[in-house]
Amino acid sequence: MDWFKTGKKTGFRLLFWVLGLLCCPSLVHAENLAEYQIKAAFLYNFLAFTEWPAEVGNTINLCVYGPDPFGENLDKMQGQSLGTRSLAVKRVNSVDGLHGCQVVFITHPVMSNLRRVLDNLGDKPVLTVADSQDAALQGVALNMSMDQNKVTFEANLAAARSNKLNLSSKLLRLATKVFQ
Repeated sequence: MDWFKTGKKTGFRLLFWVLGLLCCPSLVHAENLAEYQIKAAFLYNFLAFTEWPAEVGNTINLCVYGPDPFGENLDKMQGQSLGTRSLAVKRVNSVDGLHGCQVVFITHPVMSNLRRVLDNLGDKPVLTVADSQDAALQGVALNMSMDQNKVTFEANLAAARSNKLNLSSKLLRLATKVFQ
């Protein structure tokens, strides 16, 4: 099944799949699918349930900063639809290369550069995502983690809002913690 097809029906299928991961772990375990395949699906949903300002334009550039743990799982998202916008996937190895990104996934090996990344992005409409301990407390908008073989996430609402982004209440209801 291709989790990244276009259209509203697929968006709803993805939402129900994510709900299944969170609500019914006996049905879908992270051990049955590669961790980053599941995290890629979460990432796509994060983008789909984020309200972007008009200044973002027609393309959402998803940038992976640091060594890419997703591999082909993100490549499948290339060119997919996010409402009226399309998705472009890029790999970036320097903070200076983050210019033009609307989503930045900060990988664990480069978390020591987090303050520099956040300062560089400023208040631009950029959704920051990570999967490192306490990343949401440090200013990342969405932070994924593994809990009993399932993916969970925390949301830093203040970080998202300071970057002119609105996270859907549907998304926030699924978060294990929401920091104001």
